[in-house]
Amino acid sequence: MKLPWKKSVSDKIFVNYRRSDAQGFAGRLADSLTQHFGSNRVFRDVTGIDYGQDFEQVIVQRIDDACAIIVVIGDKWLTASDEDGNTRLFNPEDYVVREIEAALDGGVIVVPVLIGGATMPRREELPPQLADLANRNAISISDERWAFDVERLAKVLAIDVEGSVAQGKLNLMRGIALFGLSLLSLFATLSFSEAVVGWGRGAETLRLAGFSPLESAMQFFGIILAGVMFLICIPMIEKSQRKYALGGVVLATIGTITPFVHYAIRNVDLPSVSLVVNYAASMSVAIGMLALVALTGFREK
Repeated sequence: MKLPWKKSVSDKIFVNYRRSDAQGFAGRLADSLTQHFGSNRVFRDVTGIDYGQDFEQVIVQRIDDACAIIVVIGDKWLTASDEDGNTRLFNPEDYVVREIEAALDGGVIVVPVLIGGATMPRREELPPQLADLANRNAISISDERWAFDVERLAKVLAIDVEGSVAQGKLNLMRGIALFGLSLLSLFATLSFSEAVVGWGRGAETLRLAGFSPLESAMQFFGIILAGVMFLICIPMIEKSQRKYALGGVVLATIGTITPFVHYAIRNVDLPSVSLVVNYAASMSVAIGMLALVALTGFREK
């Protein structure tokens, strides 16, 4: 049984379906989920198996690796029969049955997906080894509401399957913002501290002590970069957190323009003071931006 803390972004979503019942739907559903979770995360029986590989062994391994299995149920799912007229669902060697049984026994998340107006099978309609399937909440997907229904399914799966494509982009943007703010703030602080020591030892100005206008502005590059990350992420994150991202954009804009205007006005008369103000302002804005990164969370909507 997979334990929650054992999950990783390598966990996959397996699409279980019967070809005579839902082949077209299963392929379309797998393609739609791939857009959300990535091409290496969604698997069904006719994809991802190289020539010469043992079909059964690969299927068993993929079920074992799966964090969730989607059972696509159409209107012929219960009644599909083989060449001899026997109902496939009651054949213990049937691949569809074996895949679902392995998932139920292995503690994998099982999500029934109803298509074509199908209804959820009752417990008494299922073979004993699949009886627990009747206890799973099902999601209906229709052609008319395909995008909405698939998005709803993706949100349900995202509770147990981490690492969607969108979340990956948000994690990258969050990392860029944190890296830029932290690294450039550290650089500016070290440069400022060294220059202050030189200034105290007799240098006429901070600039002559080694703290140039460019060094005093280094943090602003990190602030601008973080502001851009906030701006890009706004439509991708949870609505309740967008106010913090918007606050980051506003803070980056005002917190960059105001110190530069002050520096342009006061630099000639008070060169050292203007550099100190530049550093202090950029440090304050950077701290505010770091707080807003934490508040925003960069979680997918």
